[in-house]
Amino acid sequence: MAFQQGLSGLSIASKALDAISNNVSNSGTVGFKQSTTQFSDVFAASLAGGGTQVGIGASIDKVSQQFTQGNISTTSNALDLAINGQGFFRMSDNGTITYSRNGQFQTDKNGYIVNASGLRLTGKLADSNGVLTGTTGDIKLNFSDAKPAATTSAGYNVNLDSRAKTPTAMTKAAVYGTAAPSLTVGAAPANTLSITVDGAATPVTVTVAPGTYADVGSLVTAVQTAIDKTALKDRVKVASDSTGVVNFSSLRGGRLSGIQVSGTAATALNVPATAATATNAAFSISDPTSYTSTTSQTVYDSLGNAHTQSLYFVKTAQSNIWDVYTSLDGGFPPEIDPVTGTHTPKTISFDANGVLQTPTSFSSSYAISTGAAVPLAFTVELEGSTQFGNSYGVNQLTQDGYTTGKLSGLTVDPDGTIQGNFSNGQSRVMGQVWLAAFQNPNGLQSLGGNQWAVTNASGPEQPNAPGTGSLGVLQSAAVEDSNVDLTSELVNMITQQRAYQANAQSIKTQDQILQTLVNLR
Repeated sequence: MAFQQGLSGLSIASKALDAISNNVSNSGTVGFKQSTTQFSDVFAASLAGGGTQVGIGASIDKVSQQFTQGNISTTSNALDLAINGQGFFRMSDNGTITYSRNGQFQTDKNGYIVNASGLRLTGKLADSNGVLTGTTGDIKLNFSDAKPAATTSAGYNVNLDSRAKTPTAMTKAAVYGTAAPSLTVGAAPANTLSITVDGAATPVTVTVAPGTYADVGSLVTAVQTAIDKTALKDRVKVASDSTGVVNFSSLRGGRLSGIQVSGTAATALNVPATAATATNAAFSISDPTSYTSTTSQTVYDSLGNAHTQSLYFVKTAQSNIWDVYTSLDGGFPPEIDPVTGTHTPKTISFDANGVLQTPTSFSSSYAISTGAAVPLAFTVELEGSTQFGNSYGVNQLTQDGYTTGKLSGLTVDPDGTIQGNFSNGQSRVMGQVWLAAFQNPNGLQSLGGNQWAVTNASGPEQPNAPGTGSLGVLQSAAVEDSNVDLTSELVNMITQQRAYQANAQSIKTQDQILQTLVNLR
């Protein structure tokens, strides 16, 4: 029997060395699981009279893979995934599912997440809005631009200087009507014609003597020239038409006041004389003297087009009261009626401690012509703004809109959720990686290429999201190293080498014994 025992020993030592060599050769293979050779003895018949059982050798019982955790190494590829714990990646080959611990993935030309062999990673799918559905399948990334979102709220946290004075432009008088004042000048007046425009510190008066002008145009030129030499030059517009009508209008949309005409045409101008009173009629976004402070920030319409909203704060003559005007892209303030010139600014108030009282917010609406949803309407939030005895300052600007964005990167969460990160600061869910667990992982059939297949011995797969049940979690931009311990394998190699030598010696010894028997006389 020694020959049979020795031969079986040589055989199993050789098989063990094969497994060890395979482990060593795959010590650098990502996701590889080392194998160990399990032996069993071969039963022999009982010897006569002694009752002693002697084995007749050994055999290979099983080559078993060890699904212990390998070390995790980081990479620069966000789609490299390492499983920290139990579970296998589910890979699809045209619907045929295999399993792997190798998480080295990239995308193919169609956007599917694949491994080096072209097998597709499977999981839960997401719709175009980034919402996970109940459908599982091959994960395909959506590279389309991120949708924009129109601004619905714009926050302005500012400190308004309580020491500021009411703008001087606010003391100009004004009356409003449906038309600008006009003067009909047919032929040259028979007597002196004087036109006085009240609005400057010293009213400007233009006197035209009889016969000194040839047409209405010369009168317009004379009046405008005089006005341009005063503080009224950016407030009063003078024009005429072919019918001999001289029109006076405010560059700020309000009707002029204090215009007086003397001479034969004195009754042609139907504008009452008014006294100068405190009013905001003279506000203009182009006139810094007509407001106290201003700030602006970018807001977005429904197509993601950027617009600049500006706020203008005007300290009124009333204590702790401020008027607020707005403008979009430098356009006409919606707080001024372009037809009547009526001013209806938003009014905010502070208490004696400089704390904002009411309102803390108001609605703004603007007509736009970008093809986006109109009007562009959102809430202006002033919560937290103050009126302290300190210089004007902007503490914080916020708004919730954003433009469209290009895909700039990917991240994978520990629960397998794949997030697409976009250049506009937004993110979109593109799917969720699912893992599979088995009651008996050692029952899986190794297919090579870091793939395993399900068998009756392994039991059916139990797929679910990472981190649920007994499944491990995922680590993005990382891979799981082979769990082969080279030091241990080299020691095992020496051990099996010695076993092989010993079995060979057993055969040699039995041969010598037989030779002795043959040589007996």
